[in-house]
Amino acid sequence: MPGPSSSSDGVDPSMPLAGRVALVTGASRGIGAQIARRLAKSGATVVVNYPDESQSVLASQLVQEIVRDGSIAEAVRADVGDPPQIQALFEQIPARHGKLDIVVLNAGGDAVVKSIAETSDEDFDRVMRLNARGQFVAIQAAARLLRHGGRLIFISSSTATQPYPGTASYAGAKIATEAYIQTVAQELAERGITANVVSPGMTATETMLSQTTEARRATVVGATPLGRIAQTADIADVVHFLAGSTSRALNGQVIHVNGGLL
Repeated sequence: MPGPSSSSDGVDPSMPLAGRVALVTGASRGIGAQIARRLAKSGATVVVNYPDESQSVLASQLVQEIVRDGSIAEAVRADVGDPPQIQALFEQIPARHGKLDIVVLNAGGDAVVKSIAETSDEDFDRVMRLNARGQFVAIQAAARLLRHGGRLIFISSSTATQPYPGTASYAGAKIATEAYIQTVAQELAERGITANVVSPGMTATETMLSQTTEARRATVVGATPLGRIAQTADIADVVHFLAGSTSRALNGQVIHVNGGLL
């Protein structure tokens, strides 16, 4: 009979991700940073990806915080919009840590808010580079390197299914990647790997607060049944669930974390 500190499968319930190696892209701040903290708190070794030198200090501070709390983490720079850098990022993880168990594709953004009529070819290509093409390459790399029983989780956006004027290119990129995930979920199932999407609604990050008006936030809060916007911990907790063994029957799903805003 398992002891009080063990689950029926022998896993310490306080450290359910012990021994797992996780990659979180775009993890130097905001939702990505909170996901990295949450996975590390449950015992995972976490690779904190950041895109460029402007984020290096934040990534380093996050790693130091995780290490101080008794977990293992390292920061790795790579632009997830650049395929060679994506490949190099993924390939060094098994080389350095021996395996790759969890991939959280959080990097994204660079949205262009313009009407379809005003969106230039350059605008469209920039949005697609990171939010669709780069994610496809990252999903390919994850499919090749994730171990049996691994977890692939994509952080999407409510904009994918609830677009508003000016968001066509960004919404299109996100919905494309949701389709990639739902497809790869079927392709990897025989290896016991699950692939799912977490789609946050408006979430309290520095970026969101700097890019929205108080009136816009109030409108969203007023339309949300729970009466608030999400916190980064709300998103991280759902990702943590999907990363563990108790989510084993969830595959190819899009989970909306938006307080019930339909």
